[in-house]
Amino acid sequence: MLVPDIVRINFEVGFDAMGFASIFFNIVLTDEASRPQRLRHVAQKIALTLMNHLHTDENGVHAYFNFRSQSEAARIHDPAWAAMP
Repeated sequence: MLVPDIVRINFEVGFDAMGFASIFFNIVLTDEASRPQRLRHVAQKIALTLMNHLHTDENGVHAYFNFRSQSEAARIHDPAWAAMP
């Protein structure tokens, strides 16, 4: 299950630099899930789960994933990573 590791998921739908239909995910993880010992496993699990659930490959949509820890997102104050209303 993904819930304990994820604080929030923001996304935008658009086109990548090559002009392909794409979905861009900004995913904020808990600080625990962002630890170096866990990050690779957690990121892979989240990416595969979202791609399988949304059928991105079958729909011809490229999926891009960016991850930040909760403390990093709070420190940077980037609107693309902020909680959506």
